[in-house]
Amino acid sequence: MLGLTLSHYKITGKLGTGGMGVVYDADDLRLPRKVALKFLPDELADDKDAVRRFAREASTIALLSHPNICTIYDVDTHEGRQFIAMERLDGVTLKIVMARQDLELSRLLDIGRQITAALGAAHARGVVHRDIKPGNVMVADDGHVKVLDFGLARQFRMPGSNTIGLEGSTIPGRPLGTANYMAPERILQLPLDPRSDLFSLGVILYEMATGRLPFAGASPSDTVTNVLDREPEPITTLAPDRPASLEHVVMRLLAKRAADRYQSAEHLADALARVEIPPSTLATRLLRRLRPAR
Repeated sequence: MLGLTLSHYKITGKLGTGGMGVVYDADDLRLPRKVALKFLPDELADDKDAVRRFAREASTIALLSHPNICTIYDVDTHEGRQFIAMERLDGVTLKIVMARQDLELSRLLDIGRQITAALGAAHARGVVHRDIKPGNVMVADDGHVKVLDFGLARQFRMPGSNTIGLEGSTIPGRPLGTANYMAPERILQLPLDPRSDLFSLGVILYEMATGRLPFAGASPSDTVTNVLDREPEPITTLAPDRPASLEHVVMRLLAKRAADRYQSAEHLADALARVEIPPSTLATRLLRRLRPAR
């Protein structure tokens, strides 16, 4: 693909490959900007369900306009394969950020607030992301956060509207997504609910705070059992320097029943704003560095 010109985009490099897409670096030949071009992987090019999800990703992102959500510019085809032209993001995924360093509380909260803002914007337009995880969150060098990869997103019925029905997974019996970050209702394939995205964000906050996943098991089935039936170890046990107020917010997000969580991104944003940031000390920084690796 290197050097090819597709429509008015010239491919200059490969950015990465994931389960739902191959992303290339490209120059927009009409406008002075870099873009990212996303294709389905070769092995999914003839998968009708994957093609449908890919097209839905483009139409879903087109509904959304927010500083913390990756912007889509165009949808086109090349040799019969559809591709999405989107904002070229500088930075690394949150997964890489967490692997490189322990996060100070202020930065953890800032990232959490920005993801919350993105989810609030999506939910306000009737969109549930359904795959919130560190690999789908980009963090720029200046700390700006962008949520991306809406390939599993679905629309849900807005209050007072009958235009969009509640829907479950596209494949009965097999929920799509990453088990470690799935809410119980997602695993059980219950009707769509934006509060499932908040559960996934709770898992991310827990992981940022402790360096561990709250429900990880020895096998995928163990992980599913943990999500459905077990409570995670308290944050303050694993990371004593983290404030109890943060633990309270995260544990509420990880409630098994959606009704016991924060009921909207706006409510969560208010709660995160109330988390105290205690003075940083050398002792607490040393404690975190000595914490066993996950």
